[in-house]
Amino acid sequence: MNNYIELTIKCSDGEMADVVTAFLADYPFETFDTEEQGDATLLRAYILEEAWGACCDEALQTVADYGEVVSQKSIESQNWNAAWESESFKPVYVDDKFLIRAPHHDAPEEGVVDIIVAPQMSFGSGHHQTTRMMCRLIGAMGAQARVLDVGCGTGVLSIAAIKCGAESVTAVDIDPWSTESARVAAELNGIEAQMEILLGTVECVEGRSYDMVVANINRNIILGDIERYAAVLSSGGKLLLSGFLGEDVEAIREAATALGFECTGIEAEDDWRALAFTKH
Repeated sequence: MNNYIELTIKCSDGEMADVVTAFLADYPFETFDTEEQGDATLLRAYILEEAWGACCDEALQTVADYGEVVSQKSIESQNWNAAWESESFKPVYVDDKFLIRAPHHDAPEEGVVDIIVAPQMSFGSGHHQTTRMMCRLIGAMGAQARVLDVGCGTGVLSIAAIKCGAESVTAVDIDPWSTESARVAAELNGIEAQMEILLGTVECVEGRSYDMVVANINRNIILGDIERYAAVLSSGGKLLLSGFLGEDVEAIREAATALGFECTGIEAEDDWRALAFTKH
């Protein structure tokens, strides 16, 4: 059984917790949670124990100037999942248009896009601002025939795309736990026939063509892979990006514009941003 490291960092406020989250997203952390504690905010970050060993020194040095590490402990994944499902995972409404929930939660009323996920350690429970903003953008874009979801996590965005009219989605992630979570979620939503799930990076779909690419990852990966996103997008295709802060918008916009994209939308929630582009 794989164990996880729970890293707890005390930040001055929620805004600083967002900054630390953005920094830690450059490492293989799989999910984040925050808790208000008086005037401070506790940020809990979770990473596989074996992955932590390879990056702990660098990650701790990265966040040292922004928060105080108050604890670091090992947690069995089975125990964590059970606790998260029963205690922490709450259904999330996105503007009364989407509901992201676990199987044991009540289904929404008619007209609300119902997204069922298996509460596990993968990123994408809907509680993070970036997931909600990406759902909004997917809803605003309407049906796109072929969709690529890069860094799919639990598969929330893939499911949202299919339930908003996509014919098929290819969901890719470098983490086997994430692809397994996405596979379970596809079955829970009855869309496994429309959802291809691949272990790997965007490079594993080289040579294919899509009408929409969604990537909720982080600034560095987006900038490193944006040419690959452009290569698999058809003319007129939509590119939806999030996982970065407001200060990163200009760099991402410049990179996309240089590849022939036009920025057609922006979402903001707290310090986080999401951008929509159209390929010409």
